[in-house]
Amino acid sequence: MRQGEPASEHTILLVDDEAQIRSMLHDLLVCHGYKVIQAADGLDALEKFKLNVQEIKLVVTDIVMPRLDGLSSIKIMRTITPSVKVLLMSGYASDQPAPDGVSLIPKPFTPADFLQAIRSSLGD
Repeated sequence: MRQGEPASEHTILLVDDEAQIRSMLHDLLVCHGYKVIQAADGLDALEKFKLNVQEIKLVVTDIVMPRLDGLSSIKIMRTITPSVKVLLMSGYASDQPAPDGVSLIPKPFTPADFLQAIRSSLGD
């Protein structure tokens, strides 16, 4: 985000298979001025990414999910938009190193840590 640019300029694709976590993070992001598109798993995320590719500035995804995991969905998204910014979330962070150019935040995290990771991933 450029200095003075409102957070609402940023659309985040939020992907987590746990509805409670997804809802809580959605509310936190919206409260801080971000536009959020939610997805329940990697396949849902791919569909929503393709439909909104021009406006998505950051993909925030859990790594371990049913149907299609976060790393696999990111790999496919990057064939569409190689420069898409990514923040991975994982309760198994020590077992899953983040790919090059991808940020990682281990679960559990505080709201402040999550928002800082968002700002950092967006380049603030």
